Amino acid sequence: MVFVLRLRLKRAYSCESEPEVSSPVREAMADWVVPKTRTQPVNRGSTLREEMESQIKSPLAAWWLTQASWMVRFQNGPLVLIDPWWRDLFAGDRWGKLLGEFPLEPEEHPEPDLVLCTHWHDDHICPESIPRLAKHFPNLRFVVPNRSIDLFTEWGIAENRIIPMMGSDSTMIDGIEIHAVPAAHEVLDINENGAWYLGYVLRYSDSTVLHMGDSRPYPGWHDAFLGISDKYDLVFACINGNDNLRHDEAVDLAMVLNPKLIVPMHYGMDPGNTVDPKIFADDIRRRAPEQSFVIPEVGGLIVID
Repeated sequence: MVFVLRLRLKRAYSCESEPEVSSPVREAMADWVVPKTRTQPVNRGSTLREEMESQIKSPLAAWWLTQASWMVRFQNGPLVLIDPWWRDLFAGDRWGKLLGEFPLEPEEHPEPDLVLCTHWHDDHICPESIPRLAKHFPNLRFVVPNRSIDLFTEWGIAENRIIPMMGSDSTMIDGIEIHAVPAAHEVLDINENGAWYLGYVLRYSDSTVLHMGDSRPYPGWHDAFLGISDKYDLVFACINGNDNLRHDEAVDLAMVLNPKLIVPMHYGMDPGNTVDPKIFADDIRRRAPEQSFVIPEVGGLIVID
């Protein structure tokens, strides 16, 4: 049976190809001002790489690489890179107006065991970072939405290195249990070829991590996560709004899942699409005072005991 669902949360695409940026967004980009100073990573380069390569004494560790990009290490287990993103901040294009600096260039990463990408936007499936990682690490494999395989093959990445996921499906790769959950970014768009946007639940040994991708809440979204696991150790949640979870909706998610730790993301880089994480911190302290959270620092280590 073929299942086709398109829940239009804000606007929809006219065709299957990548949607073009709307003219109001282009106009907003033109108004951006190159920042005089940029947020600096607390750790970067070879020092950060060495820290990521080291085994950890706790069950789980993570490093924020800006936006929705994370490196996750499981104790005595794999190193997983999610939504790797990099831009030349001084290139003179719109990405040169970003608010912070990146802690690692693609070739500076330690070799991950696996890369997960949530959706086609270029701060998630990055046309700069992905091809360079693939070239630098020739055995590296990529878990991607089925409907975005063509992006990888066009960059010269062999299909045997690409692991497609449809959404609402699962796979096991070298002991890493991976569940894909449809996400609703601009739209919740699912057809016979899969979901346009994904989030991922990762389980290794006794540790469970949720990276929600870019999504707004939609009917059944919380239940989908609860159906995969009744215990979450670490949840990465967007807080920027704008076709994404708002800070208060991230608190709602925490109150449903009760993770050991929830960490906000997807802010602090794009001057046209960011918020102050303090609004998340204030709201979660008020509404869920027992819930543990961390406001991450770029390049900083987060440890889950």
